[in-house]
Amino acid sequence: MNNHPRVYEFGHLVLVFALTLCLYVATMPVTISLEDAGLFQMVCHLGGIGHPPGYPLFTAACQIFVDLPWFDDSVFAGNFLSSLFAAGGVAVFFSCCLYWSDDLSFAYIAAIAYGLSATFWSQAIIIEVYSLAVLLFLITWRLLLAYVDCADRRFLYAAIFISALGLSNHWPLMVLSGPALIVMLAPRSDEVLVLLRSPGFWLTAFACLALGLSPYLLLFSADPTIAVYGEVSSPLELLRYISRSAYSDVHVAADGTDRLLYMVWLLTESGTQFGVLGIPLVVAGLYSMIRSKPVNVWLSLLVLFLGTTFILNLLLNFRFEYFWQAIYKPYPVISYLALAFWFASGASLLINWIGGRFSRSRKSVETTLAVLILLGVGMANLNVNNRSRDNWISQYGTTLLATLPADSVLFVTGDVEIGVFGFLHHVAGVRPDIELRSWDNLVFENRLTSPFASDARQDELREAFLQGTSKPVFSIAAPLTPVAHEGILKRYTPGAPGSVKRNPAPDMLIDYLLALYLSELITDPHELYYAYHRLIDLSRYYMRLQLIQNDLSPEEQQRLHDLQATFPGKLATLETLLHFSQGMYGKQEILQIAELAEQQIPHFVTVESLAVFYSLYGRAHLIAPQDLYRAIAAFQRSIAINPDPVNQSWCLLAGIYLVEDNHSGLEDLRKGFPEMACEA
Repeated sequence: MNNHPRVYEFGHLVLVFALTLCLYVATMPVTISLEDAGLFQMVCHLGGIGHPPGYPLFTAACQIFVDLPWFDDSVFAGNFLSSLFAAGGVAVFFSCCLYWSDDLSFAYIAAIAYGLSATFWSQAIIIEVYSLAVLLFLITWRLLLAYVDCADRRFLYAAIFISALGLSNHWPLMVLSGPALIVMLAPRSDEVLVLLRSPGFWLTAFACLALGLSPYLLLFSADPTIAVYGEVSSPLELLRYISRSAYSDVHVAADGTDRLLYMVWLLTESGTQFGVLGIPLVVAGLYSMIRSKPVNVWLSLLVLFLGTTFILNLLLNFRFEYFWQAIYKPYPVISYLALAFWFASGASLLINWIGGRFSRSRKSVETTLAVLILLGVGMANLNVNNRSRDNWISQYGTTLLATLPADSVLFVTGDVEIGVFGFLHHVAGVRPDIELRSWDNLVFENRLTSPFASDARQDELREAFLQGTSKPVFSIAAPLTPVAHEGILKRYTPGAPGSVKRNPAPDMLIDYLLALYLSELITDPHELYYAYHRLIDLSRYYMRLQLIQNDLSPEEQQRLHDLQATFPGKLATLETLLHFSQGMYGKQEILQIAELAEQQIPHFVTVESLAVFYSLYGRAHLIAPQDLYRAIAAFQRSIAINPDPVNQSWCLLAGIYLVEDNHSGLEDLRKGFPEMACEA
């Protein structure tokens, strides 16, 4: 074990860095993507504050980096910076593994396998904070290894400073991963205890910590161009931002069952990081390490793995469904370092066992096996992480903006719309004539009021703006009312009832989105979530055109037919028929649509949508002649899926019990939701 890398190691470090960086650049998206990409691109290019806790170190570095003269206003610079951090992290991990094993083959397998792992690779190619979080954690880890080796307190002070920088980047991940670093110091526990009794140590350590945390002072900003909640002008506002108290991770339907399901899901995610060989090699490697390595080594790795996986799961309150799984997916990225170490240990056992059977050509056989194992990891994750051709989100946003009339106002809502349209408009300069506004007064500096203002106050100011502007006003998903539904867009129509109106401008965009969905070419979870809801909205539009005007063109008929081939299309069709058809469709026709829809419920369906579907299914059974047994079963299933007060199944089921004089059923229903208040 060496606390200073030998000269020849630097060549290997450079090689590991170069190989992974080239891979990341070759597979990164070249247009705007989802997750937090739009927000981070705006903050980096225009200045401002990211979402809580602010990530000041990353945003400060990114703002400097994208302003370098050889970069333009595209997404490349921000994505490339993440790739640089990621490749640097892989190189530092190589050094850590070489320290522990003194085996180049082991270090290469562990480092490259981690660089190719599903989650880390996915975050290395987009503008995100996770690759920097991994890099800073690993630098801290390497410095502490050096301290354990020689007890030079300068390494300890440097580790405190770097870990504080990690806190300035993503403090939750650093805090949850920190206990693993403490466990690793066990061989130097006596020296550490002596230091803890030294005032000089505390003064120096505090100075290093304060210096590392100083980037948080950058969050103090008056009238930032981009900021989720506006300026931070006081220590109290800074604390609120850093603590993330501005928003909550509490979700109504999340409970102990959700946490148990996440436990299983986390095991599955862990097992798929390295492809087919992942699970057996990781298990074999963990067993081998426990038998052969010092307790502080294998225990440190075990604590590391638990930190942002199972321990974090106990702290979160995420509902177990596809969307929240996509949110959770990158959180364990530091924990997967332990998996990579175990994977390399298991791979080494396999390679040594096979290589031992080829005494004359053992080295070449072992090298070939190591390369094949790493190629297997890369090929297993390439399809999902090769995003070099992902461009539909950019095309969607650009085309939609092009359909807007000159000098119009577009209200956007939600992370996807704010991020995508904000980047295209404010950074890429698409449609500079329009006015882009956040419905919830988030992110953009032209907010009508603070996002912390009461709902009544925000409604009042929105109404005043709408009454005072002479510009045409549109939204996509923002709840403007009254509106003329024009396909993807909704146009504000003050003084007129809600309506549907043909607008052929976005037709090609609708066909493009539908073709991508039907061909299953949308694979990113965030993109699927957004496309799913847009298809529901579009299906409502064409169904209402058909019911109200009854003169769809052949192209519109085909478009509606294609939409109704999807689950979101059938869901919207059921909703429209049960609300607006007024007997134009028979019960059997409606039930047939529901039965077909049930057979194609997608794995990424939201809890809300699934609950609505079974609520609609129950209502279909209430059409004469009523089938109360099946209606009750559908409503009960809807409530079980989403026991939220907004679920209409509560009152629909209560109505049946009331008519049937089922007092026990009604009482049980009220026990489940005591605040239930239904109209007579």
